Amino acid sequence: MGRTPLGAALPVLAVCALLLPACSGPVDGSGSAAGRVAWVATDASVTLPGTVLTPVDLRTRKAEAKVSVGSLPSAMAFTKGGTGLLVVTQGDDTLHEINPANRAVERSVGVGVEPDAVAVAPGGSGGAGIALVANLASDSVTPVDLGTWRAGPAIPVGSHPVAIAVALDSSGAATALVVDFGSDQVTPITVRTLQAGTPIAVGPSPQAIAIASGVALVGNFGDHTLTPIVTATLQSGPPVALPVDPTGIAVAPSGATAYISGGASIVPLTVAGLVVGTPIQLPDVAQAVALGAGGTTAWVALQAGDLVPVDVPSGVVGHPIAVGGHPSAVLIDEG
Repeated sequence: MGRTPLGAALPVLAVCALLLPACSGPVDGSGSAAGRVAWVATDASVTLPGTVLTPVDLRTRKAEAKVSVGSLPSAMAFTKGGTGLLVVTQGDDTLHEINPANRAVERSVGVGVEPDAVAVAPGGSGGAGIALVANLASDSVTPVDLGTWRAGPAIPVGSHPVAIAVALDSSGAATALVVDFGSDQVTPITVRTLQAGTPIAVGPSPQAIAIASGVALVGNFGDHTLTPIVTATLQSGPPVALPVDPTGIAVAPSGATAYISGGASIVPLTVAGLVVGTPIQLPDVAQAVALGAGGTTAWVALQAGDLVPVDVPSGVVGHPIAVGGHPSAVLIDEG
């Protein structure tokens, strides 16, 4: 994220993995579709705490008017059906919902201390879903019923949770996997009961997670490795060496390929066999990565305050788009 979290001497933190489809919607007041936007959380620096998101029109590849939300926006997710954009703000311990069409904050609720990741799981009143917010400084996950916008009791997890992903089994039952940076583990939470299970040991300083073809890919910042976890059994496999210290992971829609950000590059990974490909070099340090719906363009947030498109089949890096601040997360709405 390009900043040290409040109260903790940690390196760049990862973006949570999302399993929900991109949202769509009507045309907003600027004339661009509510879809086909890259949302970038910017100005996430403790020394200069910002309060905005920067939307980037994917057709024109231009940044649009910034959207005010709260202090230190750190992670995002879409609600069920993509009608709302969820944002956690670490500086004021809050979960917000933004309407992607009019770009207004419509709901907010307090969560734990220094929330740093959010994912959406099935459930909630009226089937609206449950937002699961990982709280960095209170070692917990706060469930928020998106039907009522009420926060439930905090769920204790490991030390300094920084990323979260939700896996579904063949019956549709959900398990949240919480990456605990400070205790080198992943804590599973059964969403139906909101109870934490036995932690799964991974590598040092795990920071990023994504799920591809039934395997959770956990990026370990401390030793530039990736730990695979089979989601059906919650069993981990041998670590895979990476050429970078991972800061984010994005998975192609097919689930066959993942792209890992770290250093001044992104690294392709063939999920079958966990084969690491040749890094694609970038003009600056990569803080986060997301893929468009087609899976052929990776959008990478750079430490210097840019968003850069990468044509992943060819490895061609496009022209950086200035978004400002210190980008901490990027989320794509293809509409």
